[in-house]
Amino acid sequence: MNEMAKVPWRNPRLAHVGGFEALDEEQAYWIDNRDIRGQIPASVRGTFFRIGPGRNRIGNDVFGHWFDGDGMLHALTFDARGAWYRNKYVRTPKYLDETAAQKIVHRSFGHNAPGGVLRNIGRPPANCANTSLAWHGGRLLALWEGGRPWQLDPVTLDTVGECSFNGKLGFLDAFSAHGKIDPDSGCYYNHGMGVGKKGPQISVYRIDPDGKLVARSAFAIKLAAFVHDFALAGDYLVYFVHPVGFRNPLPFMSGWKAFNDCVRYNPAWGMEVHVLNKHTLAPVARFELDPFVVFHFGNSWVEGDELVINLMRFEDFAVNETLSDIFHAENSDGGRPWQYRLNLATGMHEHAPLPMRHEGEFPQWDWRFTGRRTRFLYGATLMDNGTPGFFNGVQRLNMDTGEVTEHDFGDGWYTSEAMFVPEGDAEGDGYLVCVVYDARRHRSEVRLLDARQPGLPEVAAVPLRRHVPFGFHCGYVTDSFLPQAD
Repeated sequence: MNEMAKVPWRNPRLAHVGGFEALDEEQAYWIDNRDIRGQIPASVRGTFFRIGPGRNRIGNDVFGHWFDGDGMLHALTFDARGAWYRNKYVRTPKYLDETAAQKIVHRSFGHNAPGGVLRNIGRPPANCANTSLAWHGGRLLALWEGGRPWQLDPVTLDTVGECSFNGKLGFLDAFSAHGKIDPDSGCYYNHGMGVGKKGPQISVYRIDPDGKLVARSAFAIKLAAFVHDFALAGDYLVYFVHPVGFRNPLPFMSGWKAFNDCVRYNPAWGMEVHVLNKHTLAPVARFELDPFVVFHFGNSWVEGDELVINLMRFEDFAVNETLSDIFHAENSDGGRPWQYRLNLATGMHEHAPLPMRHEGEFPQWDWRFTGRRTRFLYGATLMDNGTPGFFNGVQRLNMDTGEVTEHDFGDGWYTSEAMFVPEGDAEGDGYLVCVVYDARRHRSEVRLLDARQPGLPEVAAVPLRRHVPFGFHCGYVTDSFLPQAD
């Protein structure tokens, strides 16, 4: 454990920093019901996954950006006896090489490899496998932004290897951290930035329920943009290409600058929305919007001729300064939920903010209703409780009534994305599951909140033996991945 993580925090504006410290131990152990605060509902018998950077520095070297940390997967399977926890690093070449050397070896998103231009020229950032995950077609995948996914064993979390979908995904094909499963067909959609004959493009993939990549297409965009997520609305895939990226790739390709040093937000580049038919993957419409920044989308759907798109809107790219200096940043930056209505018949659009009380990120919903109209939008939020350095609460918005309810974890407690776990058949009937970090004890818990009640009250808390480093995204599946009995 890093020395600074052993010392009780004294500055409330930096209380969260211990959550960025590395977790060196890889463990697997049971938590008995008698050690759990509250009671795990009988309907919760699946597996909760969490992924993120397990270490943000190595030896004496601090990585240049939060996106550079080596991916670590955490899994908690709920059982009648309690819960089974395990965690493990994804064995990418970056992780293995830098673990052996105990220093930075590879170029990454926020820093170049040591050794100058000749060590970096023409080299892409190393795949960290640290951003999101997917369980589909019998594969558990750790996802990054600029490379292929990595497959893991869902029981042991051992690394199986890089996934090419039986050779259908090429070595240079990027695969986004944000895919979506269509509940109508069981197909999984994803995308990736690339370069085609006409310049920058977004490649789109459809993977059938058996895990086979069965269709792909591409459409041209104006600049090499950072398109992290997309919306699935009815029969449509919707891509917001915001002006975050770069037009001139030479400083990066020549090895002179790191990728992050080349990325910027320039409203003059404009903003486009590309709409594709999910069945044919063919473009059907394009809209031009006033510029803003978007990383994540909430659930979206179709109403008549309109696409209803819910998203987290940022007015600029200032959040990247925080992400580039995580051990010293006193404040986190959040977005605001907005709703855009894109009319496919007229080409017009409308937009307005949604009434969340606080800034936040990581919008979530009941995934059983992806692409169809839903009432509830959930998100991690920045509460005004004296320790604002990282997300410290959860909000629920009823988009029909505008009612907002929130759960404040309290000063010195921090969280991230909260996943919805269904109990009944109705949308919103269930629980929210999330990891919560206690800065005073440098430990984490997995908590279940009742998603139906005002204040989202705690139902159960599963204590862990170590902290879970702050991460990006989570997943919940109804499968119970348990070790075989001896």
